[in-house]
Amino acid sequence: MSKFQIGLVAILGLLASLFIAPGTAHSQTQSTPDTHSSKRVVIGAFVNDIQAIDLRTHSYVVDLYLWFRWTDPDFDPSKSFEFMNTFDPEAHVETEVYERPQEQPDGSYYAIIRHQGAFSNKFDVSDYPFDRQNLIVSVEDNDLPTQELVYVADKNALVINQEIRLPGYDIGRPRLIIRDKPYDTNFGDLSEPETTPYSRAEFTIPISRPATSGIVKSFMPVLLIILCAALALVLDPSHVEARVGLAITALLTLVATQFTAAGSLPEVSYLTLLDQIYILSYLYILTVIGMVVRGTRRDSIGLVVADQKTSTRFIEGGPRSALISTLIYIFIVAAILIGNLI
Repeated sequence: MSKFQIGLVAILGLLASLFIAPGTAHSQTQSTPDTHSSKRVVIGAFVNDIQAIDLRTHSYVVDLYLWFRWTDPDFDPSKSFEFMNTFDPEAHVETEVYERPQEQPDGSYYAIIRHQGAFSNKFDVSDYPFDRQNLIVSVEDNDLPTQELVYVADKNALVINQEIRLPGYDIGRPRLIIRDKPYDTNFGDLSEPETTPYSRAEFTIPISRPATSGIVKSFMPVLLIILCAALALVLDPSHVEARVGLAITALLTLVATQFTAAGSLPEVSYLTLLDQIYILSYLYILTVIGMVVRGTRRDSIGLVVADQKTSTRFIEGGPRSALISTLIYIFIVAAILIGNLI
């Protein structure tokens, strides 16, 4: 190579160092904060058991294993996290599987704990007894906001023990939801003039009631009471005491059944689906009582017995009235169920 060629290569190299290299260094500087601006903590859980679902207190007991993986040796997220929706915190039991974080083959650190205790999530029972609920366990770091710590879902972020059985419920597909939880306060910390969000991991287990169970346990008794009340219209109008007694007994039984059904539900300000059915059933029985009283009054003042044909038509109209009113009741109940469940 000639001296001219060597000089030309040197000049080109100098120009490259002056123009190209600064641009490359600038790109690296821009990408570095995006990668290392916050600690990435891999999180996951294994639900070992679910117990004591209590609708009245909006609580449920969960036994789970919770694990973390991270890369910073000077930081341990298993020491600074907290559960955000605990119920009766003093009854919780937590055990560290390892005394200190374990090093992983990829150079990261690993910690796992077992936690047993009650958690809370406000249940929506508007569709009871066909309601669907979410059992949620919320995890959040109590020290570092999102700018410094971000939870990342593990490959198998949420696994449920296949041997878990919840009497009266079907377990749906679990999922892990990771989101930023904003707070409208700096909690009185003058060093933090602006409010900052925190990374929150929500382990969610959907549960639902089988439709067959809801129909048999909740609506079948009500339907039987309605049919008994309808029989009061079938009896001969001369059997006044039997007709009134049958309707009143049906009404009192319905009241007792509603109190029993409401015993397991929380106090809510709205009407549940079952409440709507009970209100319709009350109206039906009161209508039956009104028809019985009206027929008895007409009989007592001689409007029916004065004409044998009229009396016969009235008696024959009893079963017809019972059938028509019951069909109307069933139609309205079906409309309410469809309207609430769709």
